[in-house]
Amino acid sequence: MRIKLGAIGLIGAALGGCASTMNIIGDPFAQPAKFQYLRCEDIAKSIATSQKRDKELRDLMDRAGGGVGGSTANMLVYAPDLRQVEGDLRQLREAAGEKRCSDEVLKGAPKAEVAPPR
Repeated sequence: MRIKLGAIGLIGAALGGCASTMNIIGDPFAQPAKFQYLRCEDIAKSIATSQKRDKELRDLMDRAGGGVGGSTANMLVYAPDLRQVEGDLRQLREAAGEKRCSDEVLKGAPKAEVAPPR
């Protein structure tokens, strides 16, 4: 019995470590090469728009969290949208790095503050 529990624990730990790396599995909320053909100016505009949407969603989640059933609303309504926006921001920044966009172009799109996931 102890051997089975130990083996199950080892297998779970091994598989759990693999599931946490997005580089191997990929981001389920982001389409690959979605921003590949954008110019640096368009990437900067998209980053600014995504950051604005990220802030809106976080504000909505904070407001809903205080009410009755707020955590359920956050989980079902706002969390998937927030993960989508976070994935888009990650890909936009990667695309900007790959295209070697200048800092002057991206100054209009500063990095969003990182808040803990809910």
